[in-house]
Amino acid sequence: MVSEEETSIIYGLEFQARSLATLSSPETEVTKFLVGTQTLKIASNQVHVVEVNEENGDLKTQAYPHPCGELWHLHWSPQNESLISTCYNSLTEEGGTHQKCGLWHLTDGVNQLKPLATLDTEDEIRTGYFHPSDAEKFVTSTDSRFVVWDLGKGSATETYSKPVSAKGSHKLTNGKWNPQESGAAFATLQESGIKGWDLRSNSEAWSLEQCHTQCVRDIDYNRNKQHTLSSCGDDGLIKIWDLRSLGNVLTLSGHTHWAWCVRYNPLHDELLLSSGSDASGRLWWAATVASEPSEATMKHSDGPLRQYTAMEDSVYIAEWSGGDTWTFAMLSYDGRLSINKVPKSIKYEILCGRN
Repeated sequence: MVSEEETSIIYGLEFQARSLATLSSPETEVTKFLVGTQTLKIASNQVHVVEVNEENGDLKTQAYPHPCGELWHLHWSPQNESLISTCYNSLTEEGGTHQKCGLWHLTDGVNQLKPLATLDTEDEIRTGYFHPSDAEKFVTSTDSRFVVWDLGKGSATETYSKPVSAKGSHKLTNGKWNPQESGAAFATLQESGIKGWDLRSNSEAWSLEQCHTQCVRDIDYNRNKQHTLSSCGDDGLIKIWDLRSLGNVLTLSGHTHWAWCVRYNPLHDELLLSSGSDASGRLWWAATVASEPSEATMKHSDGPLRQYTAMEDSVYIAEWSGGDTWTFAMLSYDGRLSINKVPKSIKYEILCGRN
């Protein structure tokens, strides 16, 4: 078996980092990742665009100054390759910090982020996501609510706000659009539970209580199978849920500390990625609950396929390439971006099993 070190491409940043995004436009055929630094030297923070040449593995990189704050979350518009969002910690006039969200245009040939809008609320903005299909919608998750913004007139206007966390209760940690319901549904993460919200009726659609024994850190919807999502949390587990029965249909264990991120492969949903604060990433096999079980299903038991341990610090996030579904990246806090490919044997089993 080929070792992970022989197949990895490493890109090192000067500063610590924990935010990573992928270009996932339907038209793209290239592998591009967006990486944000998190240094206390506020004016030194940067956003890096890393493009991978799939033929020879060479990297083309460009760094954009982000002097307004240390980066905690990034997202890349699926409709506009030049549009990104950054959630960052900024300094206040009183000497404290406050977390905002910025929308930016990437300017070709110029190392400059052109500001489009700054989203600011009373609460700390934790994450921000462009709508999966509507270029004029954007959503932010704060400590206590999620807010939908209209980007249609060259600015950002708040159009919908849903309070989720009352004063004194646990704060929200994240939120995600449901890509299968025309973006009319949203899910929020709060302590050990996940809730789904129907934006058309302004009501709670479903709730998974105590789905992890400790804090839920991330979720990802299965784009190929309705009513299905994965979750991960501080118990180190990856879980897959059927939202119709609100039942746990598969649990994957292997992380020895908190699991921070989980991602379905965008086309082959028997494959999942995860990363955690045990300084590792993992590639998982979950074929028995995939959308299209194939002949390859019986060749492996559901569980870990490969463990990636070349990192030396917490791996807060991992992403699949939007241009090549067999390529993925993992970012460790020490500023190391590791770009890898699904093992060829697994790739061929999946492809041959569907012929």
